[in-house]
Amino acid sequence: MSHKRQESQLHTRSDSLNQQNSKNAQVTRSLSHHHLIINNGLEESSRKVTARKMAADDGLSSPTHPQLTPVGDKSLPAKCKADMLTYCPTMDLIALVTEDDELCVFRLNGQKVFGGSFKGDPYLDEDDGGGEILGLRWKDNGRLLAVACTDASIRIISAYSGKTVHHYAAHSLLGEGQTIHATCLGWGMNFTDTRAAQRQLGEAAGQLTVDDLLSLDVQPAKAAALLKADLPRELALLDIEGSLPRLSTLPSTGGDDDVFSSRASVDAIFHSTTKSMSDAVDVLLVGFEDGTVHLRIFDCFEIGSFQVVGSGPGGRGIRILQHASHPMSPTHAIIASEASSLRLVTLDLRFITRSGRYLSLLAHKTTQLQNLLRYICQVQRQIELEWKNAQELPARYMRSVNMDLNDKCHCDFVTAAYHLVVTGDCFEPMREFLVDIVGERGHKRWEKAVSAGYENVRRLTHECLLPALERCEVLLSRLIGLSKFQKLSEVLGLDTSDLNAIVETVDCLHLLAHHIIINTNEELTQFHSFSRWLRHQIDMLTAEPMSQTLEELMEKTDLVEYPQTLKYIRGALTKSSLRNFIQQLPMMGFPRPAPPTSSEDKWAPTSGLNRSFYDTFKKLLDQQSKASDDAEPVEIPKVNDLTKRLEQQFQKVFGQIGQTQRRGILHRSPITLHSDCDKTVLDVTMRYADGCSIFVASRLATTKHILYLYQVHLKSENGVSSTQEVLVGGIDLKEGVICQVQFGEDDKMMILWTNKGGASYLLHIPFRGRRYSPRDPNAPFTIKMHENYVDRVKLTPLDITSSEPRIVDLIKHCFPIKAQPVKIDVNGRQGRRAICVLHGEGLRYEVLDMDAEMEDEEEEEEDEEVDES
Repeated sequence: MSHKRQESQLHTRSDSLNQQNSKNAQVTRSLSHHHLIINNGLEESSRKVTARKMAADDGLSSPTHPQLTPVGDKSLPAKCKADMLTYCPTMDLIALVTEDDELCVFRLNGQKVFGGSFKGDPYLDEDDGGGEILGLRWKDNGRLLAVACTDASIRIISAYSGKTVHHYAAHSLLGEGQTIHATCLGWGMNFTDTRAAQRQLGEAAGQLTVDDLLSLDVQPAKAAALLKADLPRELALLDIEGSLPRLSTLPSTGGDDDVFSSRASVDAIFHSTTKSMSDAVDVLLVGFEDGTVHLRIFDCFEIGSFQVVGSGPGGRGIRILQHASHPMSPTHAIIASEASSLRLVTLDLRFITRSGRYLSLLAHKTTQLQNLLRYICQVQRQIELEWKNAQELPARYMRSVNMDLNDKCHCDFVTAAYHLVVTGDCFEPMREFLVDIVGERGHKRWEKAVSAGYENVRRLTHECLLPALERCEVLLSRLIGLSKFQKLSEVLGLDTSDLNAIVETVDCLHLLAHHIIINTNEELTQFHSFSRWLRHQIDMLTAEPMSQTLEELMEKTDLVEYPQTLKYIRGALTKSSLRNFIQQLPMMGFPRPAPPTSSEDKWAPTSGLNRSFYDTFKKLLDQQSKASDDAEPVEIPKVNDLTKRLEQQFQKVFGQIGQTQRRGILHRSPITLHSDCDKTVLDVTMRYADGCSIFVASRLATTKHILYLYQVHLKSENGVSSTQEVLVGGIDLKEGVICQVQFGEDDKMMILWTNKGGASYLLHIPFRGRRYSPRDPNAPFTIKMHENYVDRVKLTPLDITSSEPRIVDLIKHCFPIKAQPVKIDVNGRQGRRAICVLHGEGLRYEVLDMDAEMEDEEEEEEDEEVDES
């Protein structure tokens, strides 16, 4: 029994030892597997570093290098200009210009959204060279695209419809025969009250950004929850425009500037649901090769043109190259080149801070008035066209029979028709005309042309012109209210007397529009009676004698409205009362109307007259209505005369506002860049943190692997900036060529660099520098900055082939060796940034997702394997 018990204990010990050995073996295998994975990871990292060194030495790219995820690719039918490619900041749209000057806008999938050429047809000698595109610029919200052409004009194109919303000349200082090209397009946003914006950001406790404040209409619930209500502001910006009826669409004209023919376009211009009057103003800046800068706010309101820099008469040799701004500062930065030097110039737009919140109110109202003026002018032209169409066909018919009636009966169509109505006797030429020429088909054409013409005139006047005039008076009343504040009127440049004169002209248009409607209704009623009589006469003349049809027609003779018919024949048929209110356009086959005897515009606005133009106009209308038919007609202003007068008055008011705001612009040059800085590879940006700082990055022209970085810290008081500190630094990539530099939205700059072997890289380098200090091996890579010395710049070395983690992280993307990127454009907000890359000969571009790398998924899978083990 004892032996059996001992054997049992031995077996138990043996089993426990086996189990322990098994566990030890599993642990050993697990550790071995773990060490194997770690070793494999280390070997993989070593292979990446070795491959990177080999690629740098041999000029070859390696698949282990960081690769951004491609999200779009497009092969172009024509070669793209290298400097004419831009990515929309809010939508996946790529705008570019081909070498034949055709604008193309593509979606991310390569589908063309809109495009076209602004040149004329060369076969018709319409190409004067003014349609060549020189610059593109997206608005910050991505809704509009600015296009600069060689004729010094700017076109603002809607990203939604592809139509030209605004088209204007940007260089107002040009002399006769001069041609000045635009060299810079900039578009920025500025808060009118930076202190209020800072307070709102502080109250939001980091839950709102500057971009959120600029687009509060996108998330109104978030804004209402985080921002405190401002009752004085809401009362100041209280508006009733939203309560007015919507303006109707107009018939299409077929032109590029036809923006009132679609419901979406009219609503976007006049009835936008977005926040119409915010505490921010957008500034469109156009720089020219002669140093001239043209400013507009709110897309189309003109501030004007002025000279910024220049060492000689006319600012010869000066070119505006780059522009930058920040919403928190009214100071804008531009880079200008003069001879062989580059200088930074600051523009203090003091009118932004002086006018405060009323600037956006003023600019919004005046912009709406400009759009309404365009709308009213287009309605006026359309009314003239419809009235011409109502007259043209009857005039051609009567001209065809008047010659025979004059030769055989010594009368015209009016006399013969009147004779037929009164006596029932039809002259033979009249019979042939009604039966053979007009007939049933011609009568339908006659009736359709005249009825449609009168109805369209009535509809355009009642549904389009009158509502636009009412909306115009509401806007003018708001401007008159602003002009009556003495302190504010001097700052805004408003004159109450000029605005009252515009109101009088609008009242005259109101009165004239009602007269047009009354006379149109009367003449249309008369024409319907005339048309029924004419059809009755045609049917009777074509009916067989002694037939039942003729007897039935004879019974209906008493149903004809003879008084209305006779009134139309004697009056509106050839002497319509609308001719006193609507300009007569030339008709086909008829002599053109006689030009005015005097070159002076009789109805143009004049100064120094105490008489009311509205009272004068009313007296003229009364005299005309009381005048007999045989008396000499009383000359009164027509619709085109009043719209021309209205346009001249508006231009005077807009010019005064622009001149007042232009006086508040100051400019100076805080620094001149190093003489070796290359103007073809540079960029400028502005950042705000405890003050505004301007950053300028430029490659050196002689040593193309060195980049200089300038930081100018500004201090602003009452809208006037002063230089507080100037720092300078640089990076030395040891070899290769820096092809392009562009600042991003994340305080980092993107550098397109090609090494000596031909491999291209995208480097993502932080540019928020610090003063020069001893090297900290654990700190992230930073460009060391120091005081600005013209001939002494301390460079920060950067070896891309280094295996240091802080250097490896700077490489964002490595292009394949066959790829030859020539241009990049980085755009978008944090979390949805994209890089558009133009390759090779400009025949292909691709879009890379800047926030997603292709290696991320592989690294995540390896980490999961390690965790599971």
